[in-house]
Amino acid sequence: MVLVADKEQVARLVGSAGDWNRWRAKNPKKRPDLRGADLRHTDLRRADLRRADLSGSDLSQANLSEARLGRADLTRALLVEADLIGADLSRAVLDRAALIGTYLLGANLRGANLNVTDLRGADLRGADLRGADLTHSFFLIQAQIETATGDLDTKLPPSLTRPAHWAG
Repeated sequence: MVLVADKEQVARLVGSAGDWNRWRAKNPKKRPDLRGADLRHTDLRRADLRRADLSGSDLSQANLSEARLGRADLTRALLVEADLIGADLSRAVLDRAALIGTYLLGANLRGANLNVTDLRGADLRGADLRGADLTHSFFLIQAQIETATGDLDTKLPPSLTRPAHWAG
């Protein structure tokens, strides 16, 4: 299945995160269609990508620090070595996404779906995983989750143990 993004929206986003955010403010009901977009190495710091359809997009090595990605669809997205430091990914869908070597320091992943997500080498220090579903994520190791925050609603793979410092 070929995913085709709205070319006008992709051009606006790549041009300037500030211009993109102003367009989003003027079009709050329009859901961004960025399916399958090539956004590698793009500076998307503080971009408003809430509820955006980024399924199948390549965001490898993109700077998404402090970006707002709440409820975004990142199914099958490539986020290899992307910078998501301080990003809001609350309730985002990261099903079958590749977050290999991704920087998620201080990121908000509350209620996110990380089902069958590759988290090999992802830096989760200070990440908020409360209510997130990591049940079938792979290459997730105990040391990664020890550095994150979670709770009783955080679903972990059966091979991992809930850290003692997690609430609940």
